[in-house]
Amino acid sequence: MSAQAELLKQKALERTAARRRAIGPVAASPQPTQANGKHPATSAGTGIDERESVWGAILGTIIGLALAGAGFAIGIGAFGLVGETQSFWYLSRSAGFVAYLLLWGSVVWGLLLSSKIAKGAARPAALLDAHQFLSGVGLGFGFFHGLILMGDRYLAFPLAAVLVPFASTYEPLLVAAGQIGLWLSALLIATFYVRRWISQKVWRWVHFSSFLAYWAVVVHAAALGTESFLLWVQLFYLVTGGAVLFLTTYRILTARQQARQVA
Repeated sequence: MSAQAELLKQKALERTAARRRAIGPVAASPQPTQANGKHPATSAGTGIDERESVWGAILGTIIGLALAGAGFAIGIGAFGLVGETQSFWYLSRSAGFVAYLLLWGSVVWGLLLSSKIAKGAARPAALLDAHQFLSGVGLGFGFFHGLILMGDRYLAFPLAAVLVPFASTYEPLLVAAGQIGLWLSALLIATFYVRRWISQKVWRWVHFSSFLAYWAVVVHAAALGTESFLLWVQLFYLVTGGAVLFLTTYRILTARQQARQVA
């Protein structure tokens, strides 16, 4: 090769390098995928680095277990709260309201994350963190709500009636609705810790069950709640349930639109 050709080649390489510097850094190469099509270090269906979103699940689970343990301890009289008292009932009712609100928040956060409505307003990892945290704490309040009734002498809920669907002699169908919602939520939380080892299809089906869990809890709370006749309680369930219904509908419609665009 002549010296002139070598010089022209060198100038061409320099111009190419200058263009690249003007455009900006080269995009990072894609992460390797597993056999099931997921990135090994990301959450299924979200593309979020798991290292950015693990603390919400861990902290929520720790608080949830502490609440469940406290409900069990109070329910069996370990703290001295025994006798003819309505404290168990009041504690159960208040915990039930908090559990419902946290479950609602978890469902809403999950829908905001999957539908990308809050895109730009909050980091996806932060939304996932909040979703997992609310799920764990809400589950803890749910168990507290049921376990503490073991100490109530008016209803006399044994442990099996609290944990096993349809085992209660008091309104078995309505009580079972709350129990089914509780165990489905526990299954959902379990997937937070095994998501890198399960397929995206399994992840999606488990997450679809969260809607069944939510509406089962709505039926349980609205039908059994002694405060359900109050106007503000009815409005509370109407507004929160309406928000979930709106976000769910929006999520379905946007998913169908995206599917048509791909097709």
